[in-house]
Amino acid sequence: MNETETDASRILFINSADTQINSIDRSRTTDYTFIPEESIVIPRHHAILLSLHHTQIPYSFYNFQNNRNNRLDFSLSAVGANGSLGIQTGFITLPEANYNAASLITAIKTLLEGNAAWIAVNGGTINIIFNRDTLKYEWNYRRAVTTYSRLTLRLSSGNNALTNCRAEIGLNDNKWIDGDATQDIWFEDNGTTQKGGNSNTAGGNTTLFTATPNNRDAYWNGSDGDNNRFSCVDVLASIRSLYVRTNLTTTSVLDSSVGGGFSSILARVPIEVGSGGIITISPSDGSVHKLLLKIKEISRIDVRLTDQKNRVIDLNGLDWDISLQFDFIEIKELNVPKDKRLEIEQTKYNSWKNKTLKE
Repeated sequence: MNETETDASRILFINSADTQINSIDRSRTTDYTFIPEESIVIPRHHAILLSLHHTQIPYSFYNFQNNRNNRLDFSLSAVGANGSLGIQTGFITLPEANYNAASLITAIKTLLEGNAAWIAVNGGTINIIFNRDTLKYEWNYRRAVTTYSRLTLRLSSGNNALTNCRAEIGLNDNKWIDGDATQDIWFEDNGTTQKGGNSNTAGGNTTLFTATPNNRDAYWNGSDGDNNRFSCVDVLASIRSLYVRTNLTTTSVLDSSVGGGFSSILARVPIEVGSGGIITISPSDGSVHKLLLKIKEISRIDVRLTDQKNRVIDLNGLDWDISLQFDFIEIKELNVPKDKRLEIEQTKYNSWKNKTLKE
């Protein structure tokens, strides 16, 4: 078994400004390679415990980023029509930013109603409010002409299905009442009542949400008139943690996002400051979780700063620094005594074998 770690530790300070950026975009300082002048060589009878000793990360990244979660496809169609086959389609692109609940509503409404495809067919009015008690967005669509009575947000059938903001606006894909996470969401105004539901893009089936919450997180509230709104799941899908990943830790941490297999995560960095602040892990709480490394020589260190889905964070050109702590432990060789019974049986077998060969 391993002996107690030695008292001495080796600390490696790395600032992203001193590294080789791996992205074509030279401002992407969160994906880099650092090559030390001298390799760290571990003797055969030693191993390394690695931990994140310290880090300082400027909170300059956006919760809504290009090519990640800032596009939204929509479709305008007739009553009962499958939204993916809508008469009029288009998409909006949210500017990169850190929105609050109110400013995000304004941005979505302004972009939708100002979209050229929306204006071309007199697409009506979209109303969104944020319920501070339930922490949900509530949606309401009012048609302007009967031809376009249904608004569909094409969360799965749109061209931007992988980069839309469904989770951030409260339409999490694991909250549908029928358990189908591959469906679009629609709101409909037929002139007398309103409905809300999700559309199976393959067969055109529509499933209304329950009339009451019924222990569900997504539901149609069932009221009439101007207050007839579709209430969505909690709006809590912004980035809450950052992850420091390295090429040294590929056999040390298990991650549910890869099916419970090994990942490259070195440490999780909780975000406990507001936008514009400095996210810090100090030596007092840094080297808590230590990882045992199997490698015997460290000649390069690859570092990535990502979100939970392993997407690289963009600090908008700002540099950041981390400190890696290496603790050395001695591996004690175990002398396992031979099994005497096995030795006796082996002697008997050899004796029988030799006797048989002579005969």
